[in-house]
Amino acid sequence: MAKAAIRSDGEGLASALKQAREAEAAHFDAALELRDSKSLRLQLLKDELAPVIQASPEARELFDLTLVPGEPPKLWVDLISSVVMEPDHRTYRFIEDRQDRRHIVFETSDREEMAAAIRRHMAHRLVARERLAAGLPRPPTANGYTAASLILAWTSGFAFGALLLLAAALSAGYLVR
Repeated sequence: MAKAAIRSDGEGLASALKQAREAEAAHFDAALELRDSKSLRLQLLKDELAPVIQASPEARELFDLTLVPGEPPKLWVDLISSVVMEPDHRTYRFIEDRQDRRHIVFETSDREEMAAAIRRHMAHRLVARERLAAGLPRPPTANGYTAASLILAWTSGFAFGALLLLAAALSAGYLVR
């Protein structure tokens, strides 16, 4: 009787193990299908944008559409911008990596809207490159201050602070006149 109970428990464990493995395989297949659907959507976006880049020699020099597999798969537009399918497998998210943070430029579930946003981004990058090549001054940054004005403000603040410390030391008698 004890052997029959052990044998049925062993068969029950084998059955449960088989079900667990089947469930794990189904989950793995679903994850692969999800990743594949993300990659396919990004490939469609790439195919839609490729003729735009091929039509312009300037764009061919600056932009390189590259689909990189992984989790999540990424469609790189240039060195700092990419498109991922997040937060779900139907939403395109256009991301720009900056020095200090990652900036979401545009997000939509419509591929045509995303392609239009990427074309606008490309146009702005090409205009900025033309401006740089022509030697024109850069427009102010997003916060309204150029790097030169920030350096001037820091230097003048440092000098003013040093003068105030010197005046305070003279008035307190720490320095002899």
